[in-house]
Amino acid sequence: MNRSRDRLRAAGMALTCLTLVLATSCAPPLGRPSKSVLRVAETTAPTTLDPQGSGIFNDRFAWQLSYQCLLTTTADGSVRPELATRYRKSADGLHYTFSLRPGVRFHNGEPLTSSDVVYTFDRLRHSPDGIDDQMFPTLADTVAVDDHTVRFDLRKPDAGFTNNMANPLVWGCAILSKRAGESENLAANMVGTGPWAQKSYRANSELDLDRFDGYWGERTKTPRLTVLYVPNPSTQVSNLQAGQVDLIFPDASGVDSLRGDGRVAVERAPTDSTIFMQINNMTKPFDDIRVRTALALALDRDRLARQAYRGATRPSGYLPPSAEWAPKPGQLPHSAPDIRKARQLLAEAGYPNGFATSLMYISGYDVGTDDLVAAIQSQLAEVGIRARLDPLERGAWGDRLSAADYALSWNAQSYYSNPYQYVQPAEGRQGPVPRALRQELDTAMHATSDAEYRRALVAVEKEEARTVYPTLTLLATDMFVAYDKSLTGVSVPPSQSRTFLAQVRHG
Repeated sequence: MNRSRDRLRAAGMALTCLTLVLATSCAPPLGRPSKSVLRVAETTAPTTLDPQGSGIFNDRFAWQLSYQCLLTTTADGSVRPELATRYRKSADGLHYTFSLRPGVRFHNGEPLTSSDVVYTFDRLRHSPDGIDDQMFPTLADTVAVDDHTVRFDLRKPDAGFTNNMANPLVWGCAILSKRAGESENLAANMVGTGPWAQKSYRANSELDLDRFDGYWGERTKTPRLTVLYVPNPSTQVSNLQAGQVDLIFPDASGVDSLRGDGRVAVERAPTDSTIFMQINNMTKPFDDIRVRTALALALDRDRLARQAYRGATRPSGYLPPSAEWAPKPGQLPHSAPDIRKARQLLAEAGYPNGFATSLMYISGYDVGTDDLVAAIQSQLAEVGIRARLDPLERGAWGDRLSAADYALSWNAQSYYSNPYQYVQPAEGRQGPVPRALRQELDTAMHATSDAEYRRALVAVEKEEARTVYPTLTLLATDMFVAYDKSLTGVSVPPSQSRTFLAQVRHG
């Protein structure tokens, strides 16, 4: 579902254990945690530990513990140095030259050099999910200038290039050790430069990591991190209450179960994951801007946020709420619900009595999605748009979306470090990009400064909201973190990156 938008970011590929404590075939019995070990429960085990081997969002939660990129993005959206100390961009925007941080070593003891960076991006070209095309579509070549300087050559200007190079989820930009890549199985063994070094991994069960004493930056607050893969959310809650894990990421039901437990802290963390409606403007009546505008005016984001996902969402524009430089949802064209105006537009378009259509979504994806599509159906009915709900299996949903075989579709996307990707149309899922929008997109790509880039992206967002094309973003989701109150340093960023775990310690 990430807006590459032609691949469903499916989760749930982990094996299922009935209970973590008793199911010894899945994991050994847990003892009371030591203060030298931070134990975290995750719902979905990674399908691979190779950071170039998968497009599944949840896989990245393991990768980011050990791998890093040349740059990173902070919680406020600022790009900061990581494995590179600085970079310079050529006047024509076609060349980016990075200076590597001195003294960085991989977990195998090898020093970081430009040959590792070149190896990383050459290898990325063979990613099975086409990560290179999604994240670096303009990249032509990676060149080692010297041992500590590397140059990226682009085919055309791309103002978001450094944003993609700064993904805190290490999506597409994780720097690999050339020696490890050529001699080890990266699908089972992470060899990065991060603060945690992999100690062992039992597939679908447990990932153990130790503090990397050779780390170039600030050392982890806890000597050891154990990630336990527990598919059953209620089991995670039970284990947290029993003191057998220290921290979990519960769903809304788990939050309810933890209310009143004085030993556990529960916090709500806003994220930059958004939920939107895909609109196929190649099919009637959505080829008519008046109909798409009526659709937008029929939907009340505030009501949807209250009615779906048990209130764990916020209204969102195309650019997520953490982009403080972007307009608020209510400041965008057609963002305020107006039933009378919507009906008037439908009548002008030749549908005085409304029309029937369909809204597809993933069946059983989660309770919140089921509630959301029902709420959307109800709101559309108020203006005469009779939307039949069309629940589909994941694969069928993804196939129909990619083939543009739909009228309306629920969709969702996770975090992007490059805000351009929140507004970028997905080729093939709707009609050709209108000329005015294409001009705004091109202006953004050719921006020469961060301020200019942001202004251009705001113009893109406003044009998409004005034309209700190619999507209609509705909500941004929240997540929850629950942990033993003895822990300090728990702070989940909008990206949902687990790198914050390096700062967590037992009190």
